[in-house]
Amino acid sequence: MNITELIKNKRFAPGKGVMEPPPDKGIKRFGFLLWNHVWKLVTLNVLLLAFCVPVITIPAAFCGLNRVLIKLVREGHCFLWSDFWKEFKANFLRGMLFGLLCAAILFASYYFLSLSISYGQNGFDVFTGAIGFLLFGFAVLFSSYVFVFLPTLELNNMGIAKNAFILSVTEWKTNLVIVGSLLITTLLTIAFFPYTIFVILIILFPFYQLIVCTAINGPLQRRIIGPYEEGKKQTP
Repeated sequence: MNITELIKNKRFAPGKGVMEPPPDKGIKRFGFLLWNHVWKLVTLNVLLLAFCVPVITIPAAFCGLNRVLIKLVREGHCFLWSDFWKEFKANFLRGMLFGLLCAAILFASYYFLSLSISYGQNGFDVFTGAIGFLLFGFAVLFSSYVFVFLPTLELNNMGIAKNAFILSVTEWKTNLVIVGSLLITTLLTIAFFPYTIFVILIILFPFYQLIVCTAINGPLQRRIIGPYEEGKKQTP
C-alpha cells in the first residue's frame, strides 16, 4: 500500500478526517474553522478593508464581518457575500451610533492617560493613568461584545448596550481572551513591522475577530440566547 492510499484510508475512515464532526467549542473549534475556512477569511479581509475606505462605514463593515464569523462559529457555514452585505446595510446607522460611543470612550481614555503624563511627578500619575487604562480596556470589551451582538441578536439599542455592558464586567475569562489576544496580536504586528503589512492586508482582522467571536459565543449562548429559547418553550 502506497502513501496515497494510506492517507486516503485514514482520512475517510469512520470517525476520522472529514467524517469526524467539528469540535463543539473552544480552541479546537477555532482551529478547525481557521484550517477549513482560511480562504473565506482572506476574502473577508479584502471586503473589510474595501468597505472601510470611507471612515464612517467602519462600524457597519465590522457588523458584516462579525455576521459571517459568528455564523461560522455557531453553524459551521455561511454565505459570505450575502451575509456580509445584508448586515452591512442593516446595521449601517446603528453601527455608526455605537461606533461614535466607543470612540468617545477611547477619547476619554486618551485624555486621562495624557493627564497622567502631564501631572505625574515622576512622569506618570497613577490615579489618572489607572482611569485611562480602565476606560481603554472597557472600550475594547464593550465594542467587542456590541459588534458581535448587533448582527446576532434582535434587540433594540438599549438591549444591545445593556447586555454588552453586563458581559464586559462579569465574563472575566472571556474578557481575558479578548484583551490578551488583542495585546499579543498588536505586539507581534508592531515587533515584526513592516513584514506584517502582508498579514494585515491578507488575514489579520478576520483572524482576530474569529478569536473574539469564538470566545463570545459561549456566554452569548449561555446567558442570552439559551435563556430566551428556554423561555419561549415554557410560554404556552
